[in-house]
Amino acid sequence: MGCKQAREFLAQKKVEFTERNIIKEPLTEAELTALAARAGGAENLVAPKRRSEAEGLTGKKLIKWLSEDGGRVRRPIIEVGGALTLGFTKETRQTLEEKI
Repeated sequence: MGCKQAREFLAQKKVEFTERNIIKEPLTEAELTALAARAGGAENLVAPKRRSEAEGLTGKKLIKWLSEDGGRVRRPIIEVGGALTLGFTKETRQTLEEKI
């Protein structure tokens, strides 16, 4: 599941949201650093299909690498009721259901 499914889910639940295409407008290093702190580390922000490319990168080097290409970042990134979710899996959908 991905961004399209998340958009549809939020629309069905009548949740207002702000959408940002991070492929066209990548997150800044400062934004990624803040997200990493909430997500349990920058490693958790890496898109599953790009993890092998990020091997060996940690800390500021990983944040810089993520900031250079929005496609490297796991998406969608959704914040609802203080909860931050990455991706749109069955588990993240369940978390969102609880917070909405």
